[in-house]
Amino acid sequence: MPRIASLALLALLALFAGACGGGAASGEADPASAVPRDAPFYAEVVVRPEGDLREDALAATGKVLATPDAEAKVRELVDRAFAESSAKLDYARDIEPWLGETAGIWAGAGEEFAGVVLLTATDTDEAKSAIDDAIDRGGEPTTDRSHGGVDYRVSESGSAVAIVGDFAALGTEAEIKRTIDAVEGESLAEQDRYRGAVEQLEEERLAHFFVDLKALFELAAREDPATAQAMEQFRQLIPLDRLAPLTGAFMADGERLALDMSLDLGDDETLNKLAGLTGGAGTPLVAELPAGTWLAQGYPKLGETLQVLFGEFAGAFGGAVAKEQIQRELGLDLDRDILSWVGDAAVFVRGTSAADADGGVVIQATDEARAADAFGKIVGALRARGQLDARPVEIDGADAAFAVQQDGMPKPIVLARGSGKVVVAYGEPAATDALSPAETLGDEETYAEAKAILGDDVEPGLLVSVPAILALVDSTGSADAEFERARPYLEAFSVIASGGTTEGDRARARVAAGLE
Repeated sequence: MPRIASLALLALLALFAGACGGGAASGEADPASAVPRDAPFYAEVVVRPEGDLREDALAATGKVLATPDAEAKVRELVDRAFAESSAKLDYARDIEPWLGETAGIWAGAGEEFAGVVLLTATDTDEAKSAIDDAIDRGGEPTTDRSHGGVDYRVSESGSAVAIVGDFAALGTEAEIKRTIDAVEGESLAEQDRYRGAVEQLEEERLAHFFVDLKALFELAAREDPATAQAMEQFRQLIPLDRLAPLTGAFMADGERLALDMSLDLGDDETLNKLAGLTGGAGTPLVAELPAGTWLAQGYPKLGETLQVLFGEFAGAFGGAVAKEQIQRELGLDLDRDILSWVGDAAVFVRGTSAADADGGVVIQATDEARAADAFGKIVGALRARGQLDARPVEIDGADAAFAVQQDGMPKPIVLARGSGKVVVAYGEPAATDALSPAETLGDEETYAEAKAILGDDVEPGLLVSVPAILALVDSTGSADAEFERARPYLEAFSVIASGGTTEGDRARARVAAGLE
């Protein structure tokens, strides 16, 4: 029988270009109508896009695959993938004549795949004939079975295939039966939680996914005792019935690849704080980082967020004990001496060779008096309790600065305070530029590119310059043959960025990759 992975690969590969022709007629069946109502994960792909969606997909694919003829390249990849299957599948012969515009996949939790790939069929009789021929060519023994009035074939390994409604369904036998039941009964497509979540997504998309977090956690807890125990503690903080589905949409054109995600936070304070901790949301500190930064990650309202996390999440897992240990070992009160004055924070790395690479952490001080007091306590703890030689150093723009130099470390770790910031940096130049940079990341093309691919409504929370990483790898001489094979594809990307916003009770995040 054809491997499920080969057919799943079709659904994934074909999304890049609709490389094998136009799509099916509009109004075809929705794959979600063959998905069980309680499926924890579902994804849908436009495998044969049309019009502008197709042209944009081809433009993106041509750049990612470094080819002037994206359509021919994708056809080559699809043909190769199917040719390697046990049945020696041929896309033009076995799939193209009946494949519709969309494909879906739903799955449960577990180490091994348990789910179904759904390929929309424009002609189910032709699809059945082609799939039966492919199974027979494969030579693997199969058994004919029936469920809910639908015939299907199952292999000795437990893989099954059936024509279910308007779809060719390939997956594990138990899940094929559930797919049949969904078509005859209630499906995911009929559920308000699915429809409402997907309506929040960009309409012109190549793919979307839906994750029912509540169902996913409950399924994982049923399958693993350790997970079940952890979930009981988690329930004390955030009841599962307050978890809304997570949805996302994938878009592509000649300028970028983008993934948008959306989550309804409701009025839960803890979830709202967690949304900030991910670094997806932007902070002005990212733009204020030193010029030459090629990796930046921002954390808005870090102190406030950590107070919620440490007080609620860590509290359920021994947070009080941890606080006491910090007090005993370092002489610091975590809430008063650290979290009370920490505002936004950002991490940065710069330098395109091993010799000049440096970076650090920049923390906004919302209360400079408390920050100054804490700074002295931290330096004192390093000396007295950490037995480290924290020596005073002169750093431009710093009210106080100390350096710790360890044996074998080319540059010292510098702690500096000034200009409403506290900095921990690798090297004195990094500390100087982090406190008061002559030129900033926000003035550079890298930041402008990140803004462009994210859109005007999203501030960069994460930024990575791919050309700078390639230059750093080249400077170390560590690029091996495998890396060199990947280089042409890596060179297709300019900058990778993410950012997020919270609008009312809904958190939105976007991850995008710019194309050269």
